[in-house]
Amino acid sequence: MSHSGLLLRETPKGLFLEMGTKKIALDPTRKVSADYIFISHAHSDHLPKSVGDATVIASEETVSLARQRGLRIERHQDSAPGIQLVDTGHILGSRGLLADGVFYYTGDLGGRSRGFMKAPRRVRCGTLLIESTYGRPQYRFPPLATVLRTANELISSAIEAGRPAFIEGYPLGKSQVLTYLFQSWSPLHVFGTVKTYNDIYRDFGVDLPSPSRHIKTADELRREKGKGSLIIAPSTSVKGEVRSAVSDINAMVLRFTGWALLRSAGFHDTSMLPISDHADYFELIKFVEQCRPDEVITTHGYASDFAISLKRLGYSARALGQRQFRITDYLR
Repeated sequence: MSHSGLLLRETPKGLFLEMGTKKIALDPTRKVSADYIFISHAHSDHLPKSVGDATVIASEETVSLARQRGLRIERHQDSAPGIQLVDTGHILGSRGLLADGVFYYTGDLGGRSRGFMKAPRRVRCGTLLIESTYGRPQYRFPPLATVLRTANELISSAIEAGRPAFIEGYPLGKSQVLTYLFQSWSPLHVFGTVKTYNDIYRDFGVDLPSPSRHIKTADELRREKGKGSLIIAPSTSVKGEVRSAVSDINAMVLRFTGWALLRSAGFHDTSMLPISDHADYFELIKFVEQCRPDEVITTHGYASDFAISLKRLGYSARALGQRQFRITDYLR
C-alpha cells in the first residue's frame, strides 16, 4: 500500500484512519461504522460501547480484558495488511498502531519500567500521534526506587502501630503493578475488582502473588481493624461506605497517581505518591526524539501545551484539530 493511501480524519464520532478502501476507527468510545476498530488497551475511556460487526484489531490481552469489562467482541486479530501493533508499556496488552511503517498512533503511553511492565518500544515514523496526559514540564516523576522507599517506610510505620495500610490505585493496570511491587508484605489482601484483573494478568503469565484474602465488602474490610495487613484496593471504588470503613479501621491510606505532583490533588487522610502508568513530560520528549518523526500531533491531556514545547524544540507539531489531512502532507 502506498503512503498516499493514508488519510487521517477527525469527526464528532472519533478518529479514523483510512488506508485505501479500509476504514479504521482509532479507540472510539461510541458505536461507529468502520471496517476495523483498533483498541489500544482496555481502560474504559478507550473502549466503545459496541463494536458492531467490525473486526477488532487489538492484542489478545486487551480483548480478554475488554470482554471482562462487558464489551462483546466476536472477531478480532492482532494485525492487518499494512498494520503492525507495538507495545506501549501502559498496561497489560497495551499497543500502539503503526500504519504502513509511516504513521504511528500511540494510544496511552508508559514512560519507564515498573516491575513486570517494560518501557514502551520506540519506532521510527514519519507522523507521530502521541498522547500528552502529562505534557507540561511540571510533571517529572521521581525515580521509582525513591517513591517505593517512601511508601515502604510509611507502610512499615502503620503496620508496626497495628494499623492496616490501604493502597489505592486504578483497578486495571496500576493495582497489578502495586500488587507486584509490594508483594513482600504479609498478609497481603486485595479488595474488590483488583482480584479479577490480577487473575487475568496471571492467566497471561504475569507472576503476581496470590492474596492472603479477597475482601469484597465494607463489613469484611472492618474486620481488619487492629491488624497489620496491606490491602490493595481500586481507587475508583473507595467512596461512601467503603471510605467510611477505611476510616473506622484507622488505616493508613496511600494513593498512587501521577497527579500526586499537583498540590491540590491530595486528601487530608491520604498520602499521594507519584507512580503512573503514563509517561511524564520528559519521557514524552525522549520518546518523540527517539521516534524522529517529521510531524507530531498531540492528543489528550495537555495537548496544546505539549505541542508548543515540541515546536520550541524544532519539531513540526500541533494539537489534534478538526480537519483531515493526508499523512504524506508531513513527510518532508
